[in-house]
Amino acid sequence: MSAEHEALDLYWKTQRVGRLFNEQPLRFRYDNGWLEAPAAVSLSPRLPLSQQTHSGNDVLAYFENLLPEGGLRRHIELSHHTTTVFGLLRSVGGDTASGYLLLPGGETPQPACYRPTSWEEINSFLHSGSQTELAEQLIHNARISLAGAQNKLLLMIDENGNPAIPEGAAPSSHLLKPDIKGLHGVWCSALNETLCMQLAAALALDVAETSFQPDTRACLIKRYDRVMNHTTGQLERYHQLDFCQLAGTPSTLKYESDGGPGLLSCRQQLQQVGVPAKDLQRFVRWFFYNLFIGNNDSHAKNLSILHTPEGVRLSPFYDLMCTTIYSGLSKRFAFQVDSVDHPGDIGRLHLESLAKALSFKPAYFLRQGLQLADEVLTSLPDVIGDLSKTAQPGNEQVTLERLFQRITTNCQKMTRRWKIASK
Repeated sequence: MSAEHEALDLYWKTQRVGRLFNEQPLRFRYDNGWLEAPAAVSLSPRLPLSQQTHSGNDVLAYFENLLPEGGLRRHIELSHHTTTVFGLLRSVGGDTASGYLLLPGGETPQPACYRPTSWEEINSFLHSGSQTELAEQLIHNARISLAGAQNKLLLMIDENGNPAIPEGAAPSSHLLKPDIKGLHGVWCSALNETLCMQLAAALALDVAETSFQPDTRACLIKRYDRVMNHTTGQLERYHQLDFCQLAGTPSTLKYESDGGPGLLSCRQQLQQVGVPAKDLQRFVRWFFYNLFIGNNDSHAKNLSILHTPEGVRLSPFYDLMCTTIYSGLSKRFAFQVDSVDHPGDIGRLHLESLAKALSFKPAYFLRQGLQLADEVLTSLPDVIGDLSKTAQPGNEQVTLERLFQRITTNCQKMTRRWKIASK
């Protein structure tokens, strides 16, 4: 098949939704059968249900944001000899952060199949470079990728905690994120992320369920966009859209400083899709939480909406990590706060100005931050204590100590500054 006639088919369960065509610019067209289906919904607000063919930036933004970023994307480009969005999707489609299944033209969804493995085998692959059967499958399987810049493995974990490798486009139940490699001065990132996620859970922020997997020393995250149907015994997919997809921007523009969505854009997107009021409060608390834990990488792709049977909601939070304990990472916050992006320079009047821009009452907005800081300081010792029981002596224990000191200092310094009414 010539390039100009190549297509990828998009499925919702077993029904074909539409086709993505390998053209410049990319084109997407809904199937008539999907348009006539009673339960049909659009991929995103920017790609409404219509008989017309969609093309241009909105198509590119939706599909490009399903791909991995950074070094992971470069690895796929080299291993599959392709650099186009279509070529990369053809190589690594399948179980993405989406409710839809992307398959090469002519393929149809197959029953989910998994290859049993063990934590020992996974650990050997992660830490020794062992070229086992698992390693070969993980390296060459074309359908194991997920958006983001950090390496991760997609796994199916049964009720007894035993892991298995999804084959083909079978859905995964968990993500396993080992320590970040290749970034100078970054260590124990898996334990760091586990702490920040578990602390958020203790504060009832609603986050993806996270634990520290002891055999692999990796961060194990339960996928909230995959739900077990206990009648069929199969995982079902929920559809998710990150805020770059909602804003129509590619992943290369995920930071506000590069022209990506800012906090105002994110607030507007939430309002447009009609999330409940409690999700707007969660959005405010997420903003403050990232400041308190020192997560300067809280960009727009770390926010998503989720389509559930109860309606559209702000997704559980994910990718929470203290980046400021690593000297080589950015000191700038991912979002601007009244034109300020250095956390140490954000004062009370900056927050009040931001609150007004976001259509919140300044007193309410500031109160959310001050209350959350108190909750962080109350919950942090217990979360640190629980993780200390599994942390190994040396780097892991030191990491927890530094995180405790950094987060505590952030809460104390920021709230003290915010109680002063001058910039």
